[in-house]
Amino acid sequence: MNSTETEHAIAVLGSGVAGLTTALTLSERGRRAVVYTDPVGSPPASGVAPALFTPYQGPDSVRFRARTEVSLTRLRALARSHPIDSGVRFGKLREYFYKPHVTHPWLEEMLGTRRIAPVPAPCVDATEDTRPHVDMLVYLPWLESEVARAGVRFVERRVRSFEEVFGLGHKKIVNCAGLGARLLTDDPLLKPMHGQVLHVPNDIGLTYSLHDDAPGGRVAYVFVFRDRLVLGGTFESGRTDARTDPAELDAIVERCRGLLRLDGFPRWDDLARARGREMAAARPTRGPGDVHEQTRVELEPRENGRAIVHNYGHGRTGVTLSWGTATEVADMLTREQ
Repeated sequence: MNSTETEHAIAVLGSGVAGLTTALTLSERGRRAVVYTDPVGSPPASGVAPALFTPYQGPDSVRFRARTEVSLTRLRALARSHPIDSGVRFGKLREYFYKPHVTHPWLEEMLGTRRIAPVPAPCVDATEDTRPHVDMLVYLPWLESEVARAGVRFVERRVRSFEEVFGLGHKKIVNCAGLGARLLTDDPLLKPMHGQVLHVPNDIGLTYSLHDDAPGGRVAYVFVFRDRLVLGGTFESGRTDARTDPAELDAIVERCRGLLRLDGFPRWDDLARARGREMAAARPTRGPGDVHEQTRVELEPRENGRAIVHNYGHGRTGVTLSWGTATEVADMLTREQ
């Protein structure tokens, strides 16, 4: 790629789900993109995500709703057109709440949420709906192939500054670097949250997913995918490694068995007698204190027609809202033309 081509190509920093959906959305708008992927860093955290469509609201309710609607529309289309290739399908989720929770009538309408009765003690509420289940072991490679098929080039490069990327000839940069954005932006709100999951065979015949909001942040979930169950999870602040802990995984299994028992599933005690793949990663969360989904999608103009659009800090909503934030980025860059 010569200097003129580079000048007209948008540099997307990061090859996780935010970077890939952004690159693909830009290509759909007719914009040329180059994805820079770190050859020495940890794999993207989105590759470890469970991942169920779970929108957690940030500080802007209007943008949150728009991102949710865009992403749900895209995932629904993928589930219809490429259910096997993309790893996206719709399935039932039952949620059990030990404390009152914030509900959004528009979101419940979108997902077809209904109340479960009677509510098992000690829970105060229980719901069931149908929502996207995204198998990241399939979805992320599929996204990569779609981005490449759209003509986007991948470049392995350890990017240490925006000036370095501008020096390569690019005039527009999209910062989807996840935790790597700490090096690029010195953002004090960006913080790692370590999470662990366990993949096990679905040898108990479970056909619907389960999730709770257990006290103390020790949530339990059992998500059903085509060839396995994914059990979780943990949410450990400040930890950046990708190691799993046997004691934590054992605790996850016990919490998940308890969740199945609460639900009344007859084979709750047979869960995870055979173990499978253990996975862990540090999520790029963002926000002050106990806030974790203050995603930054913001245009930062620079001189001489240059600009950076930040798109990071999704926390637990990376897979869920990535199409929505990618659309925001594309809209910002369209207005910049």
